Amino acid sequence: MSGSHDIPGEKGAPVPSLSVFADYLRGAGWVLDDDDGRTTLWRSRLSDAETNVRVVLPVSQEVRDYAGRINEALRVLAFVEQRLPQEVAADMSFGGADNVSVRLTPNAPAGEAPLLVAHSAISALRNYVIASAVALDADSLVLPPRRPQRAESYAAQARISTQPGSFILSLSLPLEDAYTETASPPTAGQEQLLDVRPLPFGRKVTSRMLAAAQKAQRLAREVSEGDKPLSSFGHPGQGVANATELEALSCLGGPDHDVYQIRFSQSPLAAGSHEPTRLRITPGQQRILGEAADFLRTRQPRAGVTVIGLVVRLFREGKFGKGEVVIQGIDDDTGSARRFRVELDESDYRLAVRAHGTGLQVTATGDLDIRGTRRSLRRLTSFSVLPGIDDE
Repeated sequence: MSGSHDIPGEKGAPVPSLSVFADYLRGAGWVLDDDDGRTTLWRSRLSDAETNVRVVLPVSQEVRDYAGRINEALRVLAFVEQRLPQEVAADMSFGGADNVSVRLTPNAPAGEAPLLVAHSAISALRNYVIASAVALDADSLVLPPRRPQRAESYAAQARISTQPGSFILSLSLPLEDAYTETASPPTAGQEQLLDVRPLPFGRKVTSRMLAAAQKAQRLAREVSEGDKPLSSFGHPGQGVANATELEALSCLGGPDHDVYQIRFSQSPLAAGSHEPTRLRITPGQQRILGEAADFLRTRQPRAGVTVIGLVVRLFREGKFGKGEVVIQGIDDDTGSARRFRVELDESDYRLAVRAHGTGLQVTATGDLDIRGTRRSLRRLTSFSVLPGIDDE
């Protein structure tokens, strides 16, 4: 990034450049209080005279011990914002970034983790980000198998690093994503609202992640205490976690569900920031969250699921009209091989008969409905026979 200086700072990481640091201070509500030609003195608009917290910056990057002075300024900012210096530095580097960090407790020396635990946690974090990004527009407890490109692209912008401790994964999530949304032209009487900036996409994602985690943990605690049934996870409402978010929160502790802490801290460069929030997710809560994810996926219909496989059974009451077939194949929602019941109109049923007689595969797309062990595709949007080698 161009916003870093090539002098190593704490832990060997590049420190922010002087211009980037000053821009951050202005954006975070600090004002220049004094300039004596050698240093600049900054104070926060939000602080009172009694706190007397000031940030001191050198006037040039060519001064001796530039990295030391900048690191000291970062520590002051971190104290005021109740964040870690590394989080503040990442915030500056991105030009605005929230942070989600996870402290794992594996049975390993401090700063180390078994590969399986680390892989599980990193994969869960990625799925968590994508699921919360999708949830901003998809009001469903089970997300569609095809994720919007914007959610995937945003997750790809995030950066992960480690911090000292048991084993801490720190995820920096930019406030702005790669997509640009074109605003509609203002109507009469709206000109006075133009100075109100819309909430950036990244802040919406991290706020959703926090709300989903808080709601999920509260429900898991109530289920554990016997106050509510597992089915409570299926009740719609604001901040209710979807199945993918629940699974991610369940998997962050690793395969053995070791206790972990997840901490959310938000950049002051966007509206709505608040003090860091830390949650402690117990092994029992993780198991309940995993069971809740499975419950939602087995009880909630999923739209737009495609199944490819062989027709293994056909049935209809007469020689003509609609009929039911059973397709043994793999769905693109889970990648698992199962049997699916599909009701077809007369023309598609004839295609299914042909496929069954010639051993050709078929593809069907519709809403997946699961009742116990019975899986059905309803409200079909497409059905066709895949050509064999001789037909190509």
